[in-house]
Amino acid sequence: MPDIKIPTVGESISTALISTWHKAEGEAVAAGDLLLTLETDKVSTDLTADAAGVLKITVPAGTEVAIGAVVGSIVEGAAAAPPAATPKSAKATTPAPAAVPATPPTPAPTPAPTEPAKAPEPAPAIVLPTAARPPEAAPVARPPADRRTTRTRLSPLRRKIATHLVAAQQTAAILTTFNEADMSAVMTLRKQLQDSFVARHGLKLGFMSFFVKAVVDALKSVPQINARLEGDELVQNHYYDIGVAVGTEKGLVVPV
Repeated sequence: MPDIKIPTVGESISTALISTWHKAEGEAVAAGDLLLTLETDKVSTDLTADAAGVLKITVPAGTEVAIGAVVGSIVEGAAAAPPAATPKSAKATTPAPAAVPATPPTPAPTPAPTEPAKAPEPAPAIVLPTAARPPEAAPVARPPADRRTTRTRLSPLRRKIATHLVAAQQTAAILTTFNEADMSAVMTLRKQLQDSFVARHGLKLGFMSFFVKAVVDALKSVPQINARLEGDELVQNHYYDIGVAVGTEKGLVVPV
């Protein structure tokens, strides 16, 4: 029974992440079949089967393991056993339908349908609405939490990239660039709406509303920008909170 061990993939690498098992538990594999994919902070590696047999998984996908650890094994000569067992269980279940013919003696219920059949009908009608109500309440509670953010565990490679990017930001020179944009269409629209806006709100329509609208549209087009790192997880936001600096008598504040 050959063990499936995590191989050495680099001098400075001590752990690896089991990204995906390409074969399921108890599935027959042949020598050379792709078993799993490993991810490290430097490279991704595929492991293949050294022998034919049945796969036994001891460490699930998404687990970070040490180099040399045993994550599963291949039971040789057991490939024929599972297929033989399944037909027997299938045959064992097939006799059960034989019990169905025994039900034909339903002629007895035929006299009953006249009265009982009417009684059961209202009962399901009452059960259906009550069963329909709970599902309505459940989805309403779930979407807000699910829609708000999505958390994804970073692979070792992504964690390494994030570390280097933060280091580069702290040590490299940060520059500001200026890009020109044609605002003629926005200025025309602002001029058309200015009088009605002042009459309604008592102040002039500035350009900040257009800038905020453009930022939100850009975040929707490139959602990767609307994300943050928390430990080993990437938190993807599905909402758009834009902070705008505003000067007041009490000083500069940034309402969202």
